[in-house]
Amino acid sequence: MGLVSIKDYAKNKGVTHQSVYQMMKTHEEELKDYIVKQGRTRYLTEEAIEILEKYSNVQVVIERAEFHEEIERLKEENRNLLIKVAAQADKIAELSEWKSDHAVMIAEANQNKLLLEEKTKQFDELKADNRQLTDELAITKQELEHERNKGFFAKLFGGK
Repeated sequence: MGLVSIKDYAKNKGVTHQSVYQMMKTHEEELKDYIVKQGRTRYLTEEAIEILEKYSNVQVVIERAEFHEEIERLKEENRNLLIKVAAQADKIAELSEWKSDHAVMIAEANQNKLLLEEKTKQFDELKADNRQLTDELAITKQELEHERNKGFFAKLFGGK
C-alpha cells in the first residue's frame, strides 16, 4: 500500500482531517515511529493505518454512545423548552385578556371624558346666559325703579 497522506486517509474514511489528527494525538506514543514527514506533508505508513483502524472502531462506538447521550440531553432540553413555551403562552393569554378588559375600561373612560367636556361646555353656556339674563334683569329693575319715581304728570304725558 505504501504511504498515504493524512488528507487522503481522512477522505477515504469519510472523516475530517482534524479528526484524524485528533486520533493521532491521542495515540501519539504508538504512532510516532510510523508517521513519515516529507516537506510539509505527513504520511501514514501501513502500520500507522492499522493502529488507527484498530482504534477507529472503538472511537465509533464511543462517538455513538456520546451521540445517544447528546440526543437524550437534547430531548430533555426540548421537553423543558416546550413546558416553558406553554407557560409563556398562558401568560400571553392572560395578558391578552387583561388588555381586552382594560381596553373596554379605557374606551368607557374616553367616552366619559367626552361627555364631561360636552356637559362642561353646556354649563359654561348656561352660565353665560345666566349672566346676560342677570344683567338684563338689573337693567329692567332700574327702568322699573325709574318709572316708579316719575311723577303723575310725567307718567301721563310720557315725560322723563
